Amino acid sequence: MNTVRHRHTRILAMASGKGGTGKTTVAVNLALALNRAGHTVCLLDADFGLANAEVHLGLPAPTRTLENVLFDNLPLEECLVPVRPGLDLISGSSGVARMAELDTAARKRLIDEFSGLSNYDFLILDNSPGISAQVVSLCLATREIILVVNPEASSLVDAYALIKVLKENGLWWPPLVLVNRAESGTQARQVFARFQETVMQFLNLKPLFLGAIPMDDDARRISAAGKSFVALREDLPASQAILSLAKLLAERLNKDWTRNEPAGFFENVVVRMKQRPDFGRVVTHSAAPAGDMSQPDAYMELVATLDKASALCERLLENPAYAFVRERFGLVRLAMENFLQPMDRMRKPRGALKPRILVLSNHEQMRTMLREIVTEVGYEAEACVPGNGDFLKFRDTCNLILVSCDRPEALIRSCLQQLPETPLILLTGFGSSALETEFRHRTVAVVPRPFHVNELRGILQSALK
Repeated sequence: MNTVRHRHTRILAMASGKGGTGKTTVAVNLALALNRAGHTVCLLDADFGLANAEVHLGLPAPTRTLENVLFDNLPLEECLVPVRPGLDLISGSSGVARMAELDTAARKRLIDEFSGLSNYDFLILDNSPGISAQVVSLCLATREIILVVNPEASSLVDAYALIKVLKENGLWWPPLVLVNRAESGTQARQVFARFQETVMQFLNLKPLFLGAIPMDDDARRISAAGKSFVALREDLPASQAILSLAKLLAERLNKDWTRNEPAGFFENVVVRMKQRPDFGRVVTHSAAPAGDMSQPDAYMELVATLDKASALCERLLENPAYAFVRERFGLVRLAMENFLQPMDRMRKPRGALKPRILVLSNHEQMRTMLREIVTEVGYEAEACVPGNGDFLKFRDTCNLILVSCDRPEALIRSCLQQLPETPLILLTGFGSSALETEFRHRTVAVVPRPFHVNELRGILQSALK
């Protein structure tokens, strides 16, 4: 019997640490190359600061954008701009950046609208250059991140900074690095090898070499004229490189784990944006000298070393003597007094017909989103501002506390100390949290952020069965 293979949409997120790397040119020509190879492609111009993919395609500025779909109830199909058979363009405008504003009803409508994109073989996202909540959320919601870099030191240093932020916000899979405007294949390999070595050493992440696009003056002139060099001149070295890249992406990297559904992808983007990505201490050196090829290693090593030193200083300020005492004595006593009773209360709700979950977060958008998720599961939700009000009133009616470990943690700690018997589910943020150690005797689940909506729904349902 012949098995029917279900169609999936590959989602490629194009990103760059800085502007001027040629990312949009690569995205447009890659979309055309995949389309010419027989694939259906949708190109989403997510650069809300300078959305200009239509310029590279020789099209007029779209009058309807993703913002109209999200906030004016425009059907998604009405903002699709046909480029050629099997290739469409969506202008993101500021719509992607405003996804964090969506409430529950709007988020469900978004999922329904974007389910229509499942008819495409490829969805290519042309992100804004640099680092922002939008870029981080779009990149981390897919498993295929294509980082476009140039051989210049400034491009590589800013690319390192972007990978660092992605790693701090949950990136564990290898990004794909494409070296654009390389003088030769040898130069591209050397640049990537040094870049990969630095990232592996300081970020414990191994980027993969996707390929190189050579410096091509003819291709550059065609792009400057608002046209695609792949469509006009397949014989150009840059066109040949893009066509080879399209073939590689379609054949060699078409694994099951790289597939994603557009509806679920965009829901995860909204959730990640509401979780406020952490940018830590990002240092970029856009003005780094570009002529000396020995510079990228020195600059990236300096950035990574300073970050490492800052983290060590923060650890010293945590007072290890106090932590030792708390670990050896305080936690043991609290565990004996409070462990069994909270577990029993969690499984046998009292004071309400439905289990009631108290949502704690310092950020309004996070509180709203978590309350919506709790309600969707079928429980009662009470969203509270830490440090504001008397929480003892929830002592006999709250069955579980859902805690987003936001800073300042002192406000959240004071709330949890008022309800010493209530079990917790901790959303630990982007890294470790002192709350996780201090209250682990009453913690039933720890969910590292960024989390998926379905993951949290399942944990809530399991905890209160």
